[in-house]
Amino acid sequence: MSSMKVAVAGASGAAGIPIIQELLAAGHFVIALTRVGSPGSRLPKHPHLGIAEVDYDSISSLTETLKGHTAVVACGLLFQDNLIDASIAAGVTRFFPAKFGTDTDNPKAAQLPVFANKIHAFDYLKDKVAANPEFSYTAFCPGMFLDWGLEHGFLVDRKHTATVYDGGGLPFSTTTLPTISNAVVSIRSQLEETKNRHVYIHDALVTQNQLIAIAKKIDGKEWDLTHTTTASTETSAYEELQKGQQDIAKKIFPRCTSSSWLRDTAETFQAV
Repeated sequence: MSSMKVAVAGASGAAGIPIIQELLAAGHFVIALTRVGSPGSRLPKHPHLGIAEVDYDSISSLTETLKGHTAVVACGLLFQDNLIDASIAAGVTRFFPAKFGTDTDNPKAAQLPVFANKIHAFDYLKDKVAANPEFSYTAFCPGMFLDWGLEHGFLVDRKHTATVYDGGGLPFSTTTLPTISNAVVSIRSQLEETKNRHVYIHDALVTQNQLIAIAKKIDGKEWDLTHTTTASTETSAYEELQKGQQDIAKKIFPRCTSSSWLRDTAETFQAV
């Protein structure tokens, strides 16, 4: 399989680094896009990896940087419109939007304010693809990041405390970062099959109760569990948001977390 040139935006984030590593291991040439002033010190050292400081507010400068690249992978970017426009202007043929995580095409998930930027970006991308036949996308939906979520206390708190939603027995799909990275690279051999489509992947179907039980088994310690419902969390989160924008992260985070276990939004991806 021939190598290609790939630009990765949001390169130093949770998904960006393993995706870059997998692309390099597969023999591709990669340019990591970093914001002006960002050192990029977390990126791997490799002869086929270049680092470009970019101004995401400048379509013209982004276009110059992206010329000659086949694909652009966006990781963790809130605003993708300029990157999409620059990709088209530069002749990029495949765009991977920053949709890694919850499937925002789920109507229930789409109602959550925390996903508003992702939904806008994807709607914008689809409009641009429709107007530019040579430009296409592949959108990955891996559910929650299993390894990252465990390491950073997003799925299981290292302090041995947990908020259990709706009894903790609702299964949801999770995927490790290596699997996500491998999936991105594998698209090279399945370009037509994945053109302008969502690709759903997962490593495991788990529940909160299972994760807590595994954690207890590993270190033998008891956990301080708080039981609540996603419905009450949703109500309180919206009430807080309506009061104003101060400290908005603390208002959104519980709603974002609980949405992963909400019966109408939790992903359970099955083979078809």
